[in-house]
Amino acid sequence: MRKTKLTVEQVLEARLRYASGEREFSRLAGDYGVSRSAIANAVLGYTFKHIPMPPRKR
Repeated sequence: MRKTKLTVEQVLEARLRYASGEREFSRLAGDYGVSRSAIANAVLGYTFKHIPMPPRKR
């Protein structure tokens, strides 16, 4: 079994931060101690698919 570096709570928080306008993946990655690609994939829903995405702004 693989060990996940991000918790469900961290993914939810990062997705909400992204949805509210924080678009710098490098900053988010630094805040959570993971790579830029790991946070980008989690925030954009390519990984952690079982966690719901926040509603999109119109």
